[in-house]
Amino acid sequence: MNENPAARVRNLIGSLSFLLLSALFSAFIVGATIRAGKEAERALQQAKVQLAESRNHLARAQEDEKEIRARIDRYRELIERGRTQPERRLDWVETLRSIKEKRRLLGMEYEIAPQRPLDPKRPVTGGYGFLVSPMKLEMQLLHENDLLGLLADLSAQVPALISVRQCTIERLPPSPQPQAAQLKASCEIDWITLQEKL
Repeated sequence: MNENPAARVRNLIGSLSFLLLSALFSAFIVGATIRAGKEAERALQQAKVQLAESRNHLARAQEDEKEIRARIDRYRELIERGRTQPERRLDWVETLRSIKEKRRLLGMEYEIAPQRPLDPKRPVTGGYGFLVSPMKLEMQLLHENDLLGLLADLSAQVPALISVRQCTIERLPPSPQPQAAQLKASCEIDWITLQEKL
């Protein structure tokens, strides 16, 4: 039995329509898959960037922790060495006199200026601040070791940080005296203490 030509056309149109719809649906699925792949790639790149930032933050936090621990250790050392106490000018003067006698230094003159903030521009952190008592020192020396010994003794014996800002040493004219000074030293030395701000 022969099919009617109109029915054949309808079947053909129906088949072509189904084929066209299938192709469009497939194209939509492929496009959606490509878009999803691109979005997944972008998400992966963002995740990588966030991971790198997180690792950088962690590394900085670990460095900050090390720095804080080092500062705490340094502060504990200052406390143990008594360098967070108020200025003890009379003790310092007595220590200078004692070192001069012990080392048999020929001559020593000094002047300790009033105490002041070490750096007035720097803000005080944690309620503590560094204070400095500048000292001018003039000494007559047999040799350079007299000065080096004095500075080493001061650092070991006084509850302050001793910081030599500058020293000049000049040779003195020859003297017929057997134990006469050969050199003259002029120094500027800071006596630094860490004290709690009241």
